[in-house]
Amino acid sequence: MDESIPTTLPALPTNYNQRVAIPIPLTPPRKQFVVAILLLLSSFAPLALAQTQPPASPSPAKPPLMVPFTPQPKPTPPAPPRTLILLDPAHGGPDTGAHLPGNLLEKDITLAFNNRLRALLTAADFAVISTRTSDPSTLFTTDQRAEIANHARAAVCLTLHATGSGTGVHLFTSALTPPAHPTHVLHWDTAQAASVADGRLIAVAIRSALIQARLPATSARASVRPLDNLTCPAIAIEIAPLADPSSSPTPVSDSAYQQHIAEAIVAALTDWRTANLAGAGR
Repeated sequence: MDESIPTTLPALPTNYNQRVAIPIPLTPPRKQFVVAILLLLSSFAPLALAQTQPPASPSPAKPPLMVPFTPQPKPTPPAPPRTLILLDPAHGGPDTGAHLPGNLLEKDITLAFNNRLRALLTAADFAVISTRTSDPSTLFTTDQRAEIANHARAAVCLTLHATGSGTGVHLFTSALTPPAHPTHVLHWDTAQAASVADGRLIAVAIRSALIQARLPATSARASVRPLDNLTCPAIAIEIAPLADPSSSPTPVSDSAYQQHIAEAIVAALTDWRTANLAGAGR
């Protein structure tokens, strides 16, 4: 028999309205049941507490982050490629060229004019190559000059000369006939034929600029070396003394005279370059 169960019951009251507390001993199963009930009730206490608390007021909304707008500059279009001009001051070294009045040598005049023209072209944003920038000690042939020009792939080639006859500036282009059917094969002695038409157009522009600068200018055609051997439009520019009815002629060595000619040439080439780039859609 289970010892925790009483063997005798308490006396019943004679007054039925009287309440009698009957102790009920807790057996181990009953203890475990009560503990489980208490644990279950305690787990609902925080939830009930949370439900009785008033809801927290929402925090005020933060203003949107304002990022200052900085307009970006438009990209700068790439600069057009620089137009390459080749200058060929004629003669040099043992080849003195013409002997001019005042004991002047053509090779010295062409070199001086080359340096002056080169500086102005560079200032006008042309790329410039000269076949010589000094007086060589050995002979510098026309074929060597043509090889330099053709290898450089210049846009325009100008060969520079000086003379003691005539007046003003003499322009020459090749007398070759443009080919009826252009070909990629160029013969050495007629290499200029494919470019002669463009060369004549540039010569016309230079002559117009010289006349506008009040400098007398003539144009002619001649098949001479190295003009006929060049693969780019080529013009030979020959400087003669500037006649003055009221005084003696201005010599070809005069620096102001050379500067005036060079400025007109650069103006013509600048206009030609602008028109050429516009025609190419650049």
